Amino acid sequence: MGLMLFSGVIDKTAKIGVVDALLLALIGIVIVFIVLIALMLIVTIEGKIFDGSEKLQKAHPEWGEKLAEVKSKMMFWKKADKAAAQPEVQSEPLAEGTCGELKLINTDERDAAMIMAIVADSTGTPLNELRFKSIKKMEVEEK
Repeated sequence: MGLMLFSGVIDKTAKIGVVDALLLALIGIVIVFIVLIALMLIVTIEGKIFDGSEKLQKAHPEWGEKLAEVKSKMMFWKKADKAAAQPEVQSEPLAEGTCGELKLINTDERDAAMIMAIVADSTGTPLNELRFKSIKKMEVEEK
């Protein structure tokens, strides 16, 4: 099989069997993955070197803030960041059947209550089964 494999690579007119073709494909895939892993290791090592370089940190102190901001955006899936981003827990308990908080943007509570009542009435759903995340007042441009 090994002779057939290399004879098929060297001699383009020789026929390659299915096993030899699969072996060539497997070798190609393994080479690609080895190169990708090597590149990943190189980039990781360079990142560690530049993160720990005091000379660069002294020369460019503004990079620290930008780097922290970029890292926080890139690590959005970490639980610690999610816990820090969540709002504080309310001290008083919610009424039975409520679904959390409502964010009012440029509107008052009276208008929001009217909107919620209209939606509940038009859908035929009890108000305590609806969940409103936010209500925002849109400004209409007059022409």
